[in-house]
Amino acid sequence: MRDRSLLYLLAFLFNASWVLITSLMPLYLDYLGYRGAGIGALSSGRTIFAAIAAIIAGRVSDKLGHREPISISLAIFTLLGCILYLKESPKIVALIYPLIGLCFGLFNTPATSLLSELSPSTSMASSFAIFYSVMNLAGIISSNFSGWIAGKMGYRYLFLSASFFSALSLLLVRMLPGRTVEKGKSLPILRDLRSLDRKFYLFLAGMLFHGFSLMSIWPFFSLYAKKGIGLSEPEVGMMLSMRSLGLLLTLVLWGKISDRIGPSNMIFLHVFFSSFAWAAYPFSPNFPLAALVLGINGVVGAMDMPARRSVAAGFSDSKIRATAMGLLDFTSGIASSAGFIFGGLLWDAIGMRAPFIVASLINWIGALLLFMVRKGSPKS
Repeated sequence: MRDRSLLYLLAFLFNASWVLITSLMPLYLDYLGYRGAGIGALSSGRTIFAAIAAIIAGRVSDKLGHREPISISLAIFTLLGCILYLKESPKIVALIYPLIGLCFGLFNTPATSLLSELSPSTSMASSFAIFYSVMNLAGIISSNFSGWIAGKMGYRYLFLSASFFSALSLLLVRMLPGRTVEKGKSLPILRDLRSLDRKFYLFLAGMLFHGFSLMSIWPFFSLYAKKGIGLSEPEVGMMLSMRSLGLLLTLVLWGKISDRIGPSNMIFLHVFFSSFAWAAYPFSPNFPLAALVLGINGVVGAMDMPARRSVAAGFSDSKIRATAMGLLDFTSGIASSAGFIFGGLLWDAIGMRAPFIVASLINWIGALLLFMVRKGSPKS
């Protein structure tokens, strides 16, 4: 329990720093002169780097331990935040923003894999629910503070604050449980991937379509709030925190339900109902309705992560669990990178509502695939 509590604290600090930078990054890019397609392309680059880092970090975690990739992630993130604070430049941010994704991939996959090893199989989804509840509490706090800091002090101080929290979390990593490394241990990834359940790859395909659809709209939640509704930066930050609040209030509940009905059933329901929640957002004419819809998006979104990780853990042996989770993150990340560009093109060419409507329709392909996974898949 002590190790899990330490991991929860580490996740809180990391996500506090992560959200400080990423929540208003589309607005910062807009401030620097980027259009929708450019914002989508940079977001795509961030996701590609995260995807590549995830599968590498997963493999390294299985063979060498979880602490090493987490430490590298936090050290790089701290440095990148300092650079963004010191230099305000469209070219600098174009180079650094994708590298921020690298840090996320190096942190998230080892952290969730370690949590799966520390958690009993009968309550694994509940453990993940607590993990993501803690992260979303950090997201709520950071979302509100990000708008205030950007409005009162400027965007540069968001990056400085993020570096501080990242450096603080780096001090905790050495306290995590380590792993004994066998001399001469190799990393033969292809042989181990062939041992995964065939249903796992159908699950990957379903999450690919879901990830593509979600990231087609992700950068445009904040942009629509500013350009479509006419909100200020502090109001945008406050409104975005409503999604995190919806997540926080329901994550543990969904985790317990997922343990009861099976994570494969839960992930199907999440993807299916996500389309309705996404499609409603661009028809919100004012702050109260948009905040309500984002809160509902948070409730539906809370069904995802505890179930997603539990399904991946159920389809993989403990010796290659981090590799399986890395492959899941890699597949979703590559699809998401294409989604960012696709959503940006829709935003520029058709209008502000187009990404949300089209993504909602494509997402149902993923729901169909996950419905097939739901039949006969393991519950834990």
